[in-house]
Amino acid sequence: MISIDVRDYSGDYYDIGLAHGRWLQNSEQFQALLAKVKDFASEEQNTEEIRTILTTFCPQLLEELKGIADGMMISENEALRWFAGYDLPALEMGCTSFITSEYYVRNYDFSPDIYDGTFLIQRHSENKWTCGNSELVVGRLDGMNSNGLTCGLHFVNNDTHKKGFLGSTIVRIIVETCNTVEDAIELLKELPHAASYNFSLVDRNGEFAIFEASPEQTNVYREKNSISCVNMFQTDQMKHLNRQNVSSSVDRLHALANLSEATRPAGEVHNWFSDPASPVFYTDYENYFGTLHTVSYVPKANTVEVTSSGGETQYIKM
Repeated sequence: MISIDVRDYSGDYYDIGLAHGRWLQNSEQFQALLAKVKDFASEEQNTEEIRTILTTFCPQLLEELKGIADGMMISENEALRWFAGYDLPALEMGCTSFITSEYYVRNYDFSPDIYDGTFLIQRHSENKWTCGNSELVVGRLDGMNSNGLTCGLHFVNNDTHKKGFLGSTIVRIIVETCNTVEDAIELLKELPHAASYNFSLVDRNGEFAIFEASPEQTNVYREKNSISCVNMFQTDQMKHLNRQNVSSSVDRLHALANLSEATRPAGEVHNWFSDPASPVFYTDYENYFGTLHTVSYVPKANTVEVTSSGGETQYIKM
């Protein structure tokens, strides 16, 4: 059974980073994960370059990283190399989302050995907050902000890997700095992408889209009533960048097509996603393709439902 800790913090970015860093320092689960992070992080990462790129796109994360470093009693440069999500190898995970103008439902598939298992809420003032499932502490696998903008990542391919941000750092930057889907699309065009990812998006206005991104080119995919997102590009302009074997993604798209044909409430879709018998639920954990969580975001209601694989469902009202 996989568990998810919901951590609720209030304050400025440094104070939240400090409190979370102290908690991480005392977490046996996280310390085991950190040992693996150190294995794939490189001493050759340029921390000044990381500072510069974060200053350009999301300077508040530098303050959070300073707090994390102090809370964990590590150097700021170590925090930048391990947790900033820049110039690191891309992790090849699976993800499935179904989105309408009313809600966003998603499964995240990977290995429990490389999983934060933490849903973070950060409240910076009464009317400004973000929440989401964390990856490598600062990044977000999926998340929503106080404007109702919701974003999640879907790994596609690593063949054209370049120096840039991991998908989880990009999701975090989006929910930190954007208000709407259109805001997010414009920023996604500017950010340096390390690998090929889909970014699935919905906002409180009911707009939704998939941003298809590679280090070489980008494109936007839209549908009218609902949209499904998996681990492959769907537009003709981007399909040539897919991995050779996309059979799992094709199978999931076919299964999701049935959802598109009927209007179903978020809770019903969430339960279908989180059911081990569902065609979008996977159990191949040894090969890094097992469902770790199901999450639903309802932007107009500011509500979240998150279910860990084999564990409990937690309901969050922001």
